[in-house]
Amino acid sequence: MKSSQTQTGKSRKFLNAAFAAMIVLTAAMVIATVVNSSRRKHSFGIPDDIELVQEATIAGNIADDAPVTVISTNLGDFAAELYPQFAPETVANYTSLVESGYYSGTYIYTVEKGLYFGGGGKFTDGSLPDDYDKSTETVEPELSKSLWPLRGAMMSCGLTHATLFNGQETYSGSRFLVSGTIDFTDEIKQQLSSTGGAGRVVDLFLKYGGTPNVSQQITVFAQVFDGMDVIDAVLSVETDEENSRPYREIVINGAEICTYADYLKKAS
Repeated sequence: MKSSQTQTGKSRKFLNAAFAAMIVLTAAMVIATVVNSSRRKHSFGIPDDIELVQEATIAGNIADDAPVTVISTNLGDFAAELYPQFAPETVANYTSLVESGYYSGTYIYTVEKGLYFGGGGKFTDGSLPDDYDKSTETVEPELSKSLWPLRGAMMSCGLTHATLFNGQETYSGSRFLVSGTIDFTDEIKQQLSSTGGAGRVVDLFLKYGGTPNVSQQITVFAQVFDGMDVIDAVLSVETDEENSRPYREIVINGAEICTYADYLKKAS
């Protein structure tokens, strides 16, 4: 029995370490990513016919029948437009989990102040249950040049393989990250602007904020359009410096899916 418990503990520590490595968002990585963007397979440069949909979402220009998710926490609620047209499998996986009640009683388990937070963990450390359904954690990444990690973007986190520096791939899964923003210093603005052909995407980051260092590395599947004050409240909580866990429990009371029209009716 003791051997089994030890093995379970080792497995959980391994998953925690792998997940923690995947979501590191530091200023040094931001600068390194931006400086080397011209050498990367996924650059900020995109054709003029690519639709950048998040700006319309942020402005509230959302179709009545567009799918929306509303996430309720003990710090308040926030709402985001889902993008099944760009990330169909990820959105289907998330929708299935929402409809099953999976997110009720889960936690926001990590906060990197101002930069991002991670939610949807069954435990306060973000680890997965021992008997978790692996199929919900290994949805193939769906990267789209229409979607970027702007401030308020929701990104899906599942298991990972390879490494940050050797083609790491992040599956979509049950947990999610919500992006805050880096500090766009004059140096970073200059570096972003110097990436050839980057125009429209760089303009979005400079206008709305975000975490450009994870662009085209993790699936963006939704964009928050209401409740950014709640996002900011979460991003500003005090955390343990060693593991970035909030000192106070931030509980997700539940999540739901509705249309934008239904959301407006409920909000009025």
